[in-house]
Amino acid sequence: MSLPVQTILRCFLRGVWLRIHLYLGLFGGALFVLMSLTGSFLVFYKAIDEWLNPAQLTTSGSGPHKPLNEVVATAQATVPAGGWLDSLELPAHEREVVKAWHKVPTDKLDHFRWYLVTIDPYAGSVLGRDREWGTYLVSFIYELHESLLIDELGRTLVGCVAILLLISIGTGLFLWWPRSGKVRQAFLSVPGASLIRRQYQWHKLSGAYSAVLLSVLAITGLYLAFPTYVISLVSAFSPVDEARDESTVESHPASGQSALSVEQAARLARSLFPDGRITYIGLPHEASDVYHMTIHRPGDVRASTGNSEVWLDQYSGAVLKVRDWRTFTPGDTFVAWLFPLHNGEAFGLIGRWIVFVCGVVPLILYVTALRMWWLKRQAHRRQNRRSSV
Repeated sequence: MSLPVQTILRCFLRGVWLRIHLYLGLFGGALFVLMSLTGSFLVFYKAIDEWLNPAQLTTSGSGPHKPLNEVVATAQATVPAGGWLDSLELPAHEREVVKAWHKVPTDKLDHFRWYLVTIDPYAGSVLGRDREWGTYLVSFIYELHESLLIDELGRTLVGCVAILLLISIGTGLFLWWPRSGKVRQAFLSVPGASLIRRQYQWHKLSGAYSAVLLSVLAITGLYLAFPTYVISLVSAFSPVDEARDESTVESHPASGQSALSVEQAARLARSLFPDGRITYIGLPHEASDVYHMTIHRPGDVRASTGNSEVWLDQYSGAVLKVRDWRTFTPGDTFVAWLFPLHNGEAFGLIGRWIVFVCGVVPLILYVTALRMWWLKRQAHRRQNRRSSV
């Protein structure tokens, strides 16, 4: 008696999905593991860096912070040859230091080296200097996770890895989904199973329980790899301010007018957001450059830096542009959530730990898959030896 066409088609499709899932794991599994483990590390990379380098990245000082003008003067005195002071990251807690970033051109067009100088905000003294981004541990892992250490091509490859991971998750869920409709039992482990069966159970349950979270991490990773395309897509449904060209935001020098000090610029920014905390200051270098400040306001999903921004004319102090997260469009809000979801900060410390643990899951999936393959291979060899006797 012949099988119904629907059954034959279902079996054929299942075989196709199985092969796709198998080969994606075989050829992309190692990259999935690399991306996920480095991502877990980066969830707490600042804390790890402070733990590894406490003398350079932490302070035991107390009292009022040194004026920003003094901090800038100290940072300016440490600028490497051929470079300039580009920006400041201001402390988020009492033990954190000021991070001054110096920018040095290279022989490659539009390619720069970045050097970090850390300054005690209470004493105004230099704690660490000449830390080139990409050469110390946490920055190396950051670059590895972001671009596989090969710049723009690497970012494209990382984005492709995210797409392949989504396909792998989708095919895995299709293969796992119970045809009998007994979904609840599919989430349970069967006791007394064979060794191969136990590996399979570990594999399918790890994937089933983490599928949603892994998908969120892959989708948000796509935004980080291809921000222009994602913003363009979101803009089709709701305006996104990040999609606008900011090249027209520039200062207009007037004859005899000197530039504002960083303290004056910061005071103007605080007057716009009196409940905010300045986390980042982009400093002008060229005559047409502006002061660019990032500000964290209460309730902002981007807890580390904030999503509110202001651009000021470096001479007149005129407000050239403002982004206030409380007035974001739905598109702006959607985009603003993507990075905090990717590193877990959207849900505080608990969210970070969830992302950290989730980053270990691809390793479990990879190891159990390899273990299943090896055990089946060994069993097949034993069967062949017995049949040849």
